[in-house]
Amino acid sequence: MRRPISNKNMFPSEVMELLRSLHKVGFFEDSALIGSWVMPLYQDVFGIPYALRTLDIDFAVKFATSERGDKIDLENVITTLGYVPVVMLSGIRKFTQENFTVEFVVQRKGGRDDEAIGIRKWNIIAVPLPFVNILLDFTFIADFGDFQVKAPIPEAYFIQKMLIAHRRPGESKRHKDFEQCSVIAGNVDHVRLEKVLRSLKLSAKNKKAMRDSCKTIDFPPQLLGLL
Repeated sequence: MRRPISNKNMFPSEVMELLRSLHKVGFFEDSALIGSWVMPLYQDVFGIPYALRTLDIDFAVKFATSERGDKIDLENVITTLGYVPVVMLSGIRKFTQENFTVEFVVQRKGGRDDEAIGIRKWNIIAVPLPFVNILLDFTFIADFGDFQVKAPIPEAYFIQKMLIAHRRPGESKRHKDFEQCSVIAGNVDHVRLEKVLRSLKLSAKNKKAMRDSCKTIDFPPQLLGLL
């Protein structure tokens, strides 16, 4: 699903430059922009209004891509734009500059407790988190004309947030997750939502997490197949 972007100046110039550079090296063939920066895309493409308030730029990466295809030194691409790599105690590598922080996440494998996973294809270190594959399996292409960005459809973003929001450390992050879920909930496409839901096999624990999230944002749980 490719959608043209009408507001081609929705992002600051630094963010546009980053996205354009990632597009040029083929990053969005297997990866996607996630996190709060998808919300301006949703406003332009799907009519979902939201006031963006974050400096963190997050990307989801497919773990399998680390073993095949040509290798690209994404660290070099990003640092060329003026970002500085910062290695956390956990081994996670972020990239920062005066205004923004770039971070990568990857699907957590089973019950593994890794704090950081190296993605050799791109020469980056990613944070393993649950349900990242939902964001990568249901996507659309935001077409800016001279470059394109892959992002999860709103319904995939909504479901992933509903699953993880109660696990999030820090009240502010949970609040932002539920705020975004509430906004998307009022504009959800039920055909796309059902398609995402049919792809999932949720445990009793995850279904409870969804019900708790539904209660928090006053969303009918039966619309998620929960009774």
